Amino acid sequence: MKIVITGGSGRLGSFVVQELLQHGHSVLSLDRVAPSATPCPSWTVDLTRIGDLYQALVGADAVVHLAAYMMPGLTSDSETFTNNVAATYNVLKSSFDLGVSRVVIASSIAAYGFIYAPRPWEPQYLPLDEQHPCHPEDPYGLSKTVGEQIADSFAAQRPATISSLRLAGVNFDLTYESFPNRWRYPGAWRAVGGFWTYVDARDAAIACRLAVEASFTGHQILNIAAPTSSMPTPTNELVRKYVGESVSLDDSLKGNWAGMDSAKAQRVLGFRAAHTWERTLGGDALHP
Repeated sequence: MKIVITGGSGRLGSFVVQELLQHGHSVLSLDRVAPSATPCPSWTVDLTRIGDLYQALVGADAVVHLAAYMMPGLTSDSETFTNNVAATYNVLKSSFDLGVSRVVIASSIAAYGFIYAPRPWEPQYLPLDEQHPCHPEDPYGLSKTVGEQIADSFAAQRPATISSLRLAGVNFDLTYESFPNRWRYPGAWRAVGGFWTYVDARDAAIACRLAVEASFTGHQILNIAAPTSSMPTPTNELVRKYVGESVSLDDSLKGNWAGMDSAKAQRVLGFRAAHTWERTLGGDALHP
């Protein structure tokens, strides 16, 4: 397929570009910033200007939309929300106008509303699945939930294959050498708000490719995370100590299970994370 990827110059974007190229797809990268390397054609564009997208999507088969402010605090709250929502709308609008019916959107665990919450609140249950209520109060998480609603709107208009991938915190440290330092601070606010979830950048890229190649019709929201947490401590202990005693837990889960459930992504996409800190560091990392 000819695939247009937004945010192709970014850290995750570079992994997705390589994943798509390695599987025989033709790729055009769009970004505000020129790429440091040029494995594929690239255009410098502003996604809030929809005309750039109409030009880029001529003849495309699919779009992977990654471009966004990746967290609150990088710019003003208003700019974070406005940019992220406008870019998502423009990608879907131009795709549908030009007959591009395969769209993959990078959503986030932040859509649930915990990781950047101004005031901590407890989930109804863990691990989080796609049915858990979302109540983001920060501009980034809110932009992601609105993006998912925009995808619902377009999917209702005509047959299409749209995936909103709720990515856990993407790990770009492929050696996992930073993880033992994380283990010293299990109560860090972002670790607790993300329920100690992560996904390796290579697995996130694979999920994007699988979503492009998927055969379902409609809009699917899919959690993408490693099957285990970023901590060696049993997750039940972490939840009771740092999250709350009233959170309902799946009693069948033992050990350091992940705070996000990716079972739906496995059913719909065939996704199964292949890269974890356990496989990379091994048991010796726990006993230096």
